[in-house]
Amino acid sequence: MTRLLRVDDATLAAFAVRAGSGRAERAALGAELDATADVLLLGDLDGPGPDRTAAAAALLAITRRVVVVPIVGARQHPINLARTIATLSNLHARRVGLAATSGALLALISRLFETWPLDAVARDADVGAFVDDARIVRIDDPEFPSIGGPLTVPVDVSDKPVTVLLSSTGLVAPGVDVVLDAAALPVWGATTRVEAAVDAGDAAAAGDTVPASARAVPVLGDDRHTDAVGARAAFGLGASVAFSTGTPAFAGPGRLTRV
Repeated sequence: MTRLLRVDDATLAAFAVRAGSGRAERAALGAELDATADVLLLGDLDGPGPDRTAAAAALLAITRRVVVVPIVGARQHPINLARTIATLSNLHARRVGLAATSGALLALISRLFETWPLDAVARDADVGAFVDDARIVRIDDPEFPSIGGPLTVPVDVSDKPVTVLLSSTGLVAPGVDVVLDAAALPVWGATTRVEAAVDAGDAAAAGDTVPASARAVPVLGDDRHTDAVGARAAFGLGASVAFSTGTPAFAGPGRLTRV
């Protein structure tokens, strides 16, 4: 089973204070995060909140195996979100995803991940061809007509960052990999009653009160991951599949009204 925990904004701020207390405290925090959960959903479920992609970057830098999924909102521009998440994915062994309450926003960002495929990087120094620019595209999304890309970061289209729709009724669809009722997730540091023993190191007897950060929460798949794995493996997902269409980014004139 995959252990999921949500970390609220107040706890993320406390983590920042701990991480700023010196190398030993950063190492201890990273080890604690790696040992306690397989996936951390970052942020409150309401309100605008801070930029949790910055928190994701900080946590990825001090951990080795846990997957982090920041909750993003409408205040952040989709191009910036896609570029930041793609960069973190490339730097940290695909251990990052993103979550939102809008399936349309997630689908747009997933499309943007496809605008510069990683395998378009040719690296053919003999002929001076480093990128197959014909494969770098602008997308057309009717719900976001002013956004087309391309990103300035290549992405492995078969291993795109996981997109998580926060909903109790939503459905998986192109651009939405996982639907999650975040309100049902345990929160780091909280306590909760459990009806049966849980996998938490020292197994708790049924009915005991244990920290929510120690609960085992089944999600997708049955395997416990002890080594560093990407976000898709942590969620029990297979390879991602490209679903968008676009036009070559460098063919013909651009449009000043699009980014």
